[in-house]
Amino acid sequence: GGYILFIRKEDFNEVKIIPSILVYLLMNFGIIFVIEIIDDSFLDKNTNVVQLIIDCLFILYLFFKFGVNFRKLNKLIHDFIEKINIKEILNVVFTQILISLGTTLLILAIVCFIDLDMANSLNSSGDDIFTNTVSVFILTVITAPILEELLFRVVIFKRLSRIFDVYIGMIFSSILFGILHVELAVVGAIIFGIANCILYLKYRNILIPMTVHFLNNLIVSIPSLFTSSDSITGAENSLLTLSDASSYLVVGIITLIIGLILFIRFIIQNRKYIEKDAFDMKTYKFDSLL
Repeated sequence: GGYILFIRKEDFNEVKIIPSILVYLLMNFGIIFVIEIIDDSFLDKNTNVVQLIIDCLFILYLFFKFGVNFRKLNKLIHDFIEKINIKEILNVVFTQILISLGTTLLILAIVCFIDLDMANSLNSSGDDIFTNTVSVFILTVITAPILEELLFRVVIFKRLSRIFDVYIGMIFSSILFGILHVELAVVGAIIFGIANCILYLKYRNILIPMTVHFLNNLIVSIPSLFTSSDSITGAENSLLTLSDASSYLVVGIITLIIGLILFIRFIIQNRKYIEKDAFDMKTYKFDSLL
C-alpha cells in the first residue's frame, strides 16, 4: 500500500478554481486587514511590497496544493531544458509585443478622436503602473509570470478544459487573464493567454509559458527602470493631440496586422496540439508533469 501511495505522489495534484481564487482573496483581505490594525500608514507607503508578500505566499500555497517537491521540480526543470525552443519563445514574445503595442495605439487613437481628455487620462494611468521601484519590477517580472501561469494555465485552463473542452478552457481562461490587465492592453493580454495555453498544450511543461511571460514582462518593464517618474508623467510632454492620434492610428493598424499574421501562423503551425480532450489523463498522461 505504501509503495502505491508513493507512486501516486509522483503526479502533480489537480487544484480547483474556486478554492484557489477564494484563498487568494482571503490572503489579500486578511494580510491588509492585519497591517491596517498594526500600522495604517505602512500600507500607503508600501503597497507594492505588501502585494509582493501576498503573491509570494499564494505561490507557496499553490506549490503545496500541487504537491511540488524538489524531486518533481528537478524533473520539471530537466524536461524544460530538453524541450525549450528559444526561437519559438522569442517569436511568441515578439508577436505578443506587436499585438499589445498595436491594439494599445489603435484604442488610444480611437479614444483620442472621441474624447481627447479621456485619452490623456488613459495614457497617464497606463504609465503610472510602471514606476522605477524594485518591488514593482519584482512583482511584474518575477512573481507575476509564476503566479499567473500557475493560476490561469495550470488551474483555470486545465480545469475548464477537463470539465468542458480545451477550446472553452482556452477562451475563458484567456479572457479572465486579459480583463485583469491594463485597460489598453486587454486584447493583447487575451491573445497572449491563448498563445501560452497552446505552448502549455504543446510542451506539457508550465515552465515554457512562464519563460515567455517572464521575457515579455522584462522587455515591457526595462524602459521604466531608466525613466524618471517626472519625465513619464510630465504634463506637457505626455499630452496627446489629434495629430498624435492620426500617427497612432496608422502605426497601430500596421503593427497589429503584422502581429496578427504572426499569431495566426503560430496557431496554424501548432494546431495539431490543440485537441478537445488534451487533458484526458487516460489518453495523454498530462499529470506526469506540471
